[in-house]
Amino acid sequence: MPSPRFTPPAAPRRPGPVLASLVAAALAVAVLVVWAVQDRAAPPARGSTLQPARLRPPAAELRSRLPFDPLLRTPAETARRVHEAEQRLITACMARHGFRYQAAPSTRAGTAGGGPGQFGIDTLTPRSAAEPPGAQPSERPRGKAFTRALYGDPKQKISARNKAISVQGSATGCVAEAQTRLLGAGGPQRELTLRVRLDQGERDALQALARDSAYRRATDRWRACVRQAGITAKDPRHLAAGLRPDKPLAAQPAARADLACKQTTGYLRQAYGRLAVMQQRWLEAHRETETAWKALRKRKADAAARVLDRP
Repeated sequence: MPSPRFTPPAAPRRPGPVLASLVAAALAVAVLVVWAVQDRAAPPARGSTLQPARLRPPAAELRSRLPFDPLLRTPAETARRVHEAEQRLITACMARHGFRYQAAPSTRAGTAGGGPGQFGIDTLTPRSAAEPPGAQPSERPRGKAFTRALYGDPKQKISARNKAISVQGSATGCVAEAQTRLLGAGGPQRELTLRVRLDQGERDALQALARDSAYRRATDRWRACVRQAGITAKDPRHLAAGLRPDKPLAAQPAARADLACKQTTGYLRQAYGRLAVMQQRWLEAHRETETAWKALRKRKADAAARVLDRP
C-alpha cells in the first residue's frame, strides 16, 4: 500500500550563514572541481519499497567541494590559535579595567559558511541540535560596568549589510580592542563588510542555481522518483520544510523516500556540482572581495601567532 500523499507547505526563505562570530574564517580559496551532472537513473516502479541507501559521496564531501567552503572555513588548529590569542588579549584588557575575565574555551573544530540544508536533509540521523557547531559558552553576567568594559558603548557599533541582512558588532570595549590588535586599524569593520558580501555571494549563487537548466532537470528526476512513492513535493527543500520536527526522520515515509531518491537519481552530486559552478562564477566576478578576505584572514592568523609567541 503506497504511503499517504504528502504536500508540504512552502519552504521558508533560506537564512544566511551565521555571522555572529567572526573568530575563524578561511585562508585558502577553492580550486573549482566540475563534474558530470547528467545521471539518467530511472525512478523506481510505483509500489516498490524505497529504502534509503548510503549517499555516495557523502553530503559533507560534496559541500567541501564548493568554492565558498575552503574560502570560509578555518583549519581547526588555526581557529584554535586565533581564539586563544583573542581571549588572551581580552583578558589583559579587562584586567586593566579592574575586572577578572575568564576566557571562554575554544570548542570550534574549524568553521565554515553555508552549512547543511541547501538541498534539504541528507541523513536520517541528523546531528543533535543541543549545541550548534562552533557555539561558545557565554560570559557569565557580571554587571553593567563589566559588560561595558567588555563590549563597549552600546551606542557605538560597526555595521554592514547586503540585500538581505544587516549585522552589527562592537566598536569599543575589550572585544573590539582585541579584534583591532589582530586585524589592524579598521580591520573589524572591514572583516564584517567582507563577510556580509560573501554572504550575498552565497545567496546570489543559489538564485542562479534555481535558473540553471541542468539543476532543474536533476530536480525533475528527483520529483518523479518521490512521486512513485506517493510523495508530492516541489523540491527537497520544500519536502524538508514539511517534515514533522517532533518525529524521527526514519519514521517518516517522506524523509525515507527523499533520501532514497537522492541516491538513485544522483541528485546531491548533481545539485552540489551545479552550485559549485554558480559559486565559482560569482567569485570570478568579485575577485577583489575574495582577495581582500584572504589577506585579512592571513593577517589575523599571523597576528595571533605573534601574540601567542610573546612570553
